[in-house]
Amino acid sequence: MEKLTGQSEQSTKGRALPPNDPTYIYRKADKQLLQFLQADNPPNLACYILASPQMGKSSLMVNTASRLPKNRYICIVIELKTSVSTLSANLFYLNLLKIISKRIAKNSNKLLQELNTFWQDNLDIAPSQKFTIFLQKVLTIIGDKKIIIFIDEIQQLLDWKLQESFKNLLNTLALSSEAHQQQLTFVLLGTANPAYLLPEASKDISRVSLIQPRNLPENCPQLLAGLKKVSQHPANLWQEILFWTGGQPFLTMSLWDLVTKRLKVQNNSELKTQIEQLVNSEFLQSGSQAELQYHRQSIENLFIRNDTDKIDSKIYALNLYEKILLNVPGWEVSDRTLGKDNLLLSGLVVKYDKIIKVANPIYQQIFNKKWIEQTKQLVIQRRCDHMASPKIFDRDVFLLIDQSGSMVRKDQSTGGKIRWKFLPEPLEGHVYRILNETSLDGHKICEEIVTTCFSPNRVNKKTAYITNPSQIETFFIENQPATSTYLVPTLDHLLSQWFATRNQRGGFFIIYTDGQIDDRDEFVKLIESTCRKLNNQDELKIVIIGIGSDIDPKFYIQLDQNTRAFKDAKGLECNIIVFDLLNEMEDIIDLLDRQLEDPEAGMPTWAKEQYPELFA
Repeated sequence: MEKLTGQSEQSTKGRALPPNDPTYIYRKADKQLLQFLQADNPPNLACYILASPQMGKSSLMVNTASRLPKNRYICIVIELKTSVSTLSANLFYLNLLKIISKRIAKNSNKLLQELNTFWQDNLDIAPSQKFTIFLQKVLTIIGDKKIIIFIDEIQQLLDWKLQESFKNLLNTLALSSEAHQQQLTFVLLGTANPAYLLPEASKDISRVSLIQPRNLPENCPQLLAGLKKVSQHPANLWQEILFWTGGQPFLTMSLWDLVTKRLKVQNNSELKTQIEQLVNSEFLQSGSQAELQYHRQSIENLFIRNDTDKIDSKIYALNLYEKILLNVPGWEVSDRTLGKDNLLLSGLVVKYDKIIKVANPIYQQIFNKKWIEQTKQLVIQRRCDHMASPKIFDRDVFLLIDQSGSMVRKDQSTGGKIRWKFLPEPLEGHVYRILNETSLDGHKICEEIVTTCFSPNRVNKKTAYITNPSQIETFFIENQPATSTYLVPTLDHLLSQWFATRNQRGGFFIIYTDGQIDDRDEFVKLIESTCRKLNNQDELKIVIIGIGSDIDPKFYIQLDQNTRAFKDAKGLECNIIVFDLLNEMEDIIDLLDRQLEDPEAGMPTWAKEQYPELFA
């Protein structure tokens, strides 16, 4: 199995059964997937295999790949690395093409060199678009064969914020008239809500399907055969195993394996007692087998890891689970029941028509009321850890973008793109976070962002009112790099507007620049005069984000430290400058929040490491 970004840290646990394993159980999903992949008129494009942890998805993938005729299909199995917290679209699509190229070309070095050259020569083209362009070349090499790309741990696209890009890629491929692109099919496996990953339903993507593997069936002859050595009543023994596991694949196979190795049931009347004792000692006691600990953690992680913007829905899911747990016979739900989808995704419960109940007695005892309370506290703490200060909300936000001629330069930190072409993508992310950050009581930072450029030594009155991140790309197309780097005229103009109309609202002025401004002395004077108009330093923050290799951080770091001792209207210290580098900062909300709580402690770590003399 290829690793898209390197070896996964959990590669030794919960792995797939090898092809032709005698204990592999065929389910309805096996038939559905094989039929999907072998369809010809038209060939299918993508199949999502989504289910709760350890439902046998990876085993289904490996088994299916082994059953496809090698003279007709090239199967490429990829696992997304779960230890990588961020991955750019550029690296994702480039690495995907590298893996495909290595797999299909007898002498892949030449093809890889062509790929690297193509990628560098087209820095102004979106990564997903470059993927589809180069893919045409790749597919001409394989003759009339078809490529099946299996991608495991597909939920990583959510963590990397690449799900929308990938959905758009599928839409593009679905609409393509290129014959070669009919030779490619994706199989995408993972644990995620289908609503977050599947493209919007339309006639254009009818070749995209969803398969959700279910529990093991009651009829499993090969497993029943293994129990004949343990008891004279293997069918009864099998039913007792299913009673405890509910047919959940991992639990069922684990308990079956323990029974075949540990038990010898002489009397049928002892069967229930012996199974219960085995479950208690191996599944329910502390220090149980490592594989079970991994299984438990993988379910718990669905609630406590990642998706900080979906924390409320996880709390709803835990609250719903508590009601179901305490009302064991079943809990009636509707499509509008809060938390239902996240709870079903975890696998802790199963749904029969409108009734939801705990999936099995093992889960009922492991994931008990005490576990619910502990997990709630972890989730709530995670929300508190990621919740912005109340001071950040209800503000006017202005973006000022450096339009100077140097924005056409290329840097290693921008992936070889010119700065003007590189900036829109991260800026879209910043705009999305600013427009969507919401407090516990429903307050937002702002509803729109005033956006403009600065360059010549005059006021730029051409502004855009951004209410959706998608407007950023248009803004950059309509504005192009110009000449010098004069910031003060435009900044002073916008500050005057804000002071005149603020109505008790705070302000954020976020400046993106790639070097030293030409009116540096005037900028310092403007900051000093602005501070004297403020009642306190929390009212206004001027955030400067550096881009590219020409930036000299020292000047901005010292302003961030308020080494010039600016004062507010009351004569108190007034620190309103915040500085960071685009390729060093982790999150725009954290950056905006930084000096609202503790300006001194909010200095970036990289600055302290690179310029220790400024912090002596």
